[in-house]
Amino acid sequence: MMRILPIFFIAAIAANPAMAVDDCLLGTWQANLGALAEIMGRQMNGTATPVGGNVLMTITPEGRANIVVDNLVLNVAVQDVPPMDVSVSGVSNGAFAGEGGSWSVVTATYNLVGSANVMGQTMTIPFNAATGIFGGGTGSYTCDGSTLTFTSDSPDPRIPPGWSRAR
Repeated sequence: MMRILPIFFIAAIAANPAMAVDDCLLGTWQANLGALAEIMGRQMNGTATPVGGNVLMTITPEGRANIVVDNLVLNVAVQDVPPMDVSVSGVSNGAFAGEGGSWSVVTATYNLVGSANVMGQTMTIPFNAATGIFGGGTGSYTCDGSTLTFTSDSPDPRIPPGWSRAR
């Protein structure tokens, strides 16, 4: 079943490159960094607190989503390691469908890069579209024009739940 789902989405994109998108979803949104930190902390088997940076998502009428992570810095605590600042930058984009309260994202480009200074050594943190934040997914949403909330079908969400309209 797990192999059928990605194939279904690829077939849907090929058949209909202009995926349906509710008007409320269109435009640029800014991620709630607290909610994003919670997801990333879980992915790193620890906790995370936002320190700085910005995450913007632009959804187009043509059914494209572009997510730009600009120097997102999280203070991360994991067991047996001193707390550290993790910096993440990069882009994730792909096909986006959002209609009638349901959404799906199929990632086409994913180049998020993380780094951290751990005990005096700079370490690169690998992220990938299959398991990383902003790697795609499906679920439901609510949108009121100024706030957008995603709920993921996966128990490990990769799209932060809270967004506000970017100014």
